Amino acid sequence: MKEANHDVLDRGSLPALLMNRARLASDRQLVVNAATGLVAAVSIAILKPPLWITLFALACSLGAFGLWGILDREVAEVKPSSKRALLAARGLVAVTGTLAAILFGVSLFFSLLGTWIS
Repeated sequence: MKEANHDVLDRGSLPALLMNRARLASDRQLVVNAATGLVAAVSIAILKPPLWITLFALACSLGAFGLWGILDREVAEVKPSSKRALLAARGLVAVTGTLAAILFGVSLFFSLLGTWIS
């Protein structure tokens, strides 16, 4: 599996690497990722620990990864009449996961940067 990851990374495509990882994961792993991400995101939003925005974004990214993998498998197995809705849902989950990953990176950067006093 590591050789496949290196092949994808050599071409410089992180989305392709993530799609490959989701497609190679077992159903159980995808369900655990989606459920863990959802439970962690809700728990973090309620408890609001230090760096809660960063942790919330990370949990949302994990949940989106699992949910995208589940939807990707379902797209291949449904009738063509239902395929459009699943493709739209899969795209929405991909956009949500991407935005959560960007929020994670930005919020982590600013939390590490700290307060600037001029």
